[in-house]
Amino acid sequence: MKITYINNQFVPHENAYVHIEDRGYQFADGVYEVVLAKNNILIDWQPHCRRLRRSLAEMQIAYSFSDDVLGNLVLELMAKNNLEDAAVYLQISRGVAKREHGFPKGNITPSVVMTVSAPSFPSEQDYKKGVSVITMPDIRWKRRDIKTISLLPNILAKQAATEQNAAEAILIEDDGFITEGSSSNFFIFDNDGVLHTHPLNNRILGGITREGIINVAKEAGIEVREQAFRMGDLMAAKGAFVSSTTKHILPVTKVNGAEIGSGVCSEIQGLMGLYKKYIEGQLLVASY
Repeated sequence: MKITYINNQFVPHENAYVHIEDRGYQFADGVYEVVLAKNNILIDWQPHCRRLRRSLAEMQIAYSFSDDVLGNLVLELMAKNNLEDAAVYLQISRGVAKREHGFPKGNITPSVVMTVSAPSFPSEQDYKKGVSVITMPDIRWKRRDIKTISLLPNILAKQAATEQNAAEAILIEDDGFITEGSSSNFFIFDNDGVLHTHPLNNRILGGITREGIINVAKEAGIEVREQAFRMGDLMAAKGAFVSSTTKHILPVTKVNGAEIGSGVCSEIQGLMGLYKKYIEGQLLVASY
């Protein structure tokens, strides 16, 4: 029987409910994190907690927590679900209050929900051969740096990709700069072996996997440029990939049906190997 954590209780998944006036349900007034656990170790737990605190602060949701206490709750939930490897979903909404657009007056208790499931990754063939993506205009709001549960534009972009048999939709701003994927960050290797990705600002979500990849790359002596690039740079690139907690490094070999480079380049293959060691705890890197 699947067990879910909701507001200080572990309950059967089918009985896990929040009130109809929870602001997460009515306004998407909340934030979330997705964390990978491997062998009962929460990968990049402190960076995830750091980002969660930042999102809560930006949304002015008054919820404080200890990394250790919250982490132990996750591990307890995994144990109750007989999982040692898991994809952990953690959501915190502002809580239950009368439906008004402004913040509720007085103190309300945030709603905290956690679920765990066996992690699902792309196929070995996708990692080996690469995947196809499409491009779409980036129509999201201007605070993408907050990991909010308001994801409708992302969902529409992902659905468009699915309908075109693509693995991801890569989003492009009005000024022509590529930001990220609908549920991933985006990187390219240029022909000089330099790794490029969009800089951290309000236009993208600061992915924890993105951060780990950059640290691994720099530790390996790879030049990294956090600088926005356009379609011309992508189409001329030696290789490209998307990154996320549940994808790690997933090579991209086609964009809108056109090939990028000549398959999965050696630079991406090498970085994939290094990041795998990092995830498995075999490679320690500094934070740059």
